[in-house]
Amino acid sequence: MTADDEREYAERIREARRERRRTRAARRHAFWTDLSEFLLSIPAGVGVRIGG
Repeated sequence: MTADDEREYAERIREARRERRRTRAARRHAFWTDLSEFLLSIPAGVGVRIGG
């Protein structure tokens, strides 16, 4: 493997890691957004009864 090949390979690995981080961050963001929308959609009286 030449030095150019090694640099290109390393760059592909870095890009794959960045893409994985982006995907995971987007998934986490979607989860918390959906959860907060659900919790905010519960009427206040129902929330009090569920909470005790």
